[in-house]
Amino acid sequence: MTSFLPEPDPEAGNWLPPEEFIATLPRATVYASLYITDQHGRPVLLNSSVYKPDKGQIWQFPGGQMDPHETPRQAAMRETVQETGLTLQCGRLLAVHYLPPEPTWPANKFGLIFDGGPLSPEQLASIRLDPAEHSEWDARPVEDWSDVLNPRSLDRLRQVAASAGSCTTAYIEHGGSDFVDYI
Repeated sequence: MTSFLPEPDPEAGNWLPPEEFIATLPRATVYASLYITDQHGRPVLLNSSVYKPDKGQIWQFPGGQMDPHETPRQAAMRETVQETGLTLQCGRLLAVHYLPPEPTWPANKFGLIFDGGPLSPEQLASIRLDPAEHSEWDARPVEDWSDVLNPRSLDRLRQVAASAGSCTTAYIEHGGSDFVDYI
């Protein structure tokens, strides 16, 4: 395999070959999701079948971890088909979401959340959940999700919904000091 990086120059200093340099970098995983709404603009979320005692119910966008050799858009669309049975278009990037390592996930995590658009009543009626992954779906106004979402997930939903209603892309950091910016 040909590298796009220059060959190491021993006279230039401590430059490492790519394999050694990459081994020094922090690890990260990437998830990709679609933000979908009903015809009234209410976000549609899926309730995970996996109950986590420390987190309670987990409502989430359709999406999941990228597979090797897959782009974020491909992952978002593949996961949406697997989780809902719907084949949707992957629109513009609405948000980049960053999470630092945690005890339950010891790597940095990045999320790319794309616009999946509004669903018609017929599309909503045709949602077919994989019971191994999700037990139900619901569409509610953003603030009506506050009774089931933890503060971090509600903040992410608010930021993604705001981005969907504008021409901006949100950059969301969750961790030590939560940060949101629009680009």
